[in-house]
Amino acid sequence: MLGSGPDDGDVLEMGPAKPRRGRAVGRRGRLALAGVCALLAVGGTLVGLRLSSSGPADPALSGLITEVTTVPVSAVGSGGAGTYSGELLPSDSSASSASSSILQFDGLPSPTGENGRPLSSGGKPEVLYVAAEYCPFCTAQSWPLIVALSRFGEFSGLSTSRSPTFDKIPPIDGWTFYGSSYKSPYLAFVPVETYSNVLVNRKADPADPTSYRRLQRLTPAEQAVFHEFDRGGQTPFIDFGGKATALGTDIIPAPLAGLTWSQIAADLRRPTSTAGSAILFSAAVLTAELCQLTGNRPAAACSKR
Repeated sequence: MLGSGPDDGDVLEMGPAKPRRGRAVGRRGRLALAGVCALLAVGGTLVGLRLSSSGPADPALSGLITEVTTVPVSAVGSGGAGTYSGELLPSDSSASSASSSILQFDGLPSPTGENGRPLSSGGKPEVLYVAAEYCPFCTAQSWPLIVALSRFGEFSGLSTSRSPTFDKIPPIDGWTFYGSSYKSPYLAFVPVETYSNVLVNRKADPADPTSYRRLQRLTPAEQAVFHEFDRGGQTPFIDFGGKATALGTDIIPAPLAGLTWSQIAADLRRPTSTAGSAILFSAAVLTAELCQLTGNRPAAACSKR
């Protein structure tokens, strides 16, 4: 599919910052930091051509989107760490936790933008998601993110995407939020796909993040949050409306390798499958965090949390 050109905006500039200390929830927080891709903040000419990976064609795409956006809240995978109860573990817990990458800021200033206030849009808390299409961890993260956010609102314009072989990880079938929109009465979702999965030219090194075409840039307010709480400039990164941030993903891309979009979507109805278990477990964590952000609304998504 062909889409629009990249968004205009301020250049993402990495500079010295003094990140506040967060409280890592659960022991696996340290492991999640490995599940990231380096986001090298460089300037350069914006590319107007947007190419996408081959994926399901319409109407198959519509059916696939329906499968992913209508996963019941009751569907919860074990993620290899037991059934998720919706409770975040304390920082000193020695147990493995689904909330591996969640950073809570209890008793400390919340993540804020350049104006000193948490990010918001239209009077609703803003969930900022920073990712890159070439990043296999971001591609894996797109599955539970769509599942969780669909419980609070509705997507339109979602497109399939495939990460290239990167950092010795084989291609992963997933989604890109570039060109999509999201409507919710409870929150605003702002995805920023910084780089595509398309090389700038045939001779470019696919192992180099700078070899991929630039897509979107952070606004000054988004950039301030990203710099403050993700000093290494790694993706995927999520800011939950100033309440918490997440760096990395709970999902190891390997279980998704070799599976098509349709196969992964089907596994969302099979909580005991390897892919389904991992995605549903991560979606439960994201749902719990979003419920905290929205004051446990809607009840259909948050009644048990």
